[in-house]
Amino acid sequence: MPLPIYYVSISAKTIQEEAPETDHLAIQADERQLVILKRKLEREEHNDEITSGRAIIPFKSAEKDPATEEFSDDLLDLYAYIYELGTPETKAHIESLRLLPKLTNQNTNLPGYQS
Repeated sequence: MPLPIYYVSISAKTIQEEAPETDHLAIQADERQLVILKRKLEREEHNDEITSGRAIIPFKSAEKDPATEEFSDDLLDLYAYIYELGTPETKAHIESLRLLPKLTNQNTNLPGYQS
């Protein structure tokens, strides 16, 4: 029996059963996977709050900010999980974004790549 399809919006931090008219990524997931995905989206919402609070300080650089690095790592983790659950169309879209080089370059074990 195929898993049900859900529609994820990273910008709105939502998971819906019906396709919205705005941005969304289609996934197939069971209940356990949905719980994990919800936690990852909640983490993104928390990261958004932290990094947006820092953004209003004009003299503070984000280059070495641990909050920004954590935000980036968590966002990539979220995209990787959505990729794992994604429909073929969702996977193709995420690949086109080139956010996840390990998904598109299987030679990451060669010298010069960070793990």
